Amino acid sequence: MVLVLVLLTIGIFFLVDHVLRKEERQLRVIENEKKSPIFLSPEKSLTPLSHVEQRMYHLSHSWVQPGENHQMYIGFDDFISRIFSEDVVVDDLPVQGSHIPQGVKIWDVGLDSHRITQLSPVSGKVIAVNPALKLRVPVSARDVMKSWVIQVQPDNFPLEKQNLMNHSQSQMINTALSDELHMTVQAERFLNDGGKIDPDFLEKLPEKDWNRSLDTFFPYQKALK
Repeated sequence: MVLVLVLLTIGIFFLVDHVLRKEERQLRVIENEKKSPIFLSPEKSLTPLSHVEQRMYHLSHSWVQPGENHQMYIGFDDFISRIFSEDVVVDDLPVQGSHIPQGVKIWDVGLDSHRITQLSPVSGKVIAVNPALKLRVPVSARDVMKSWVIQVQPDNFPLEKQNLMNHSQSQMINTALSDELHMTVQAERFLNDGGKIDPDFLEKLPEKDWNRSLDTFFPYQKALK
């Protein structure tokens, strides 16, 4: 009996030691990430993509663009960068290696309490997440719009692209939405002296007006609640 207790005590000691060492290693990883160039300058990973005219757009303002080796980039369009003006946080991202179907939640984007959910433009396996967005720190909405959020290996892009808009169709819709946004902001007196939207207007926008904006510009959000 004494021998059993001794062996049990030794086993518990090694288990606790293992857990403590694991936590220590995780803390070191986090500290090293904070010291990395990406943490200090997330924009280093937000490299603009070329050939944006190849993008196909979802009604939730996400897009998909062909990359190399039949892989696809996915990001958000310029209307997101207009309504959120300056910085955004992209959160609740899919895990690398997971599978996402077309038309389901792919991430949340916004700042503070003003956030929207975007939907995946295609089905596929997630093969990469932009390092700048893994950190959950505010980044330039315009920089993200020009770059990418995740990469996927699509299931059947030739078939699923029939559910998407091409670049010119998306621009027509976004121009109309931007005009309506401008009138809304003007009515609420959130334009600066240069006639541009105040970067902080969402912080000043009453909650009821934000909910009304969601109904106007992102009507699909209701079905997600």
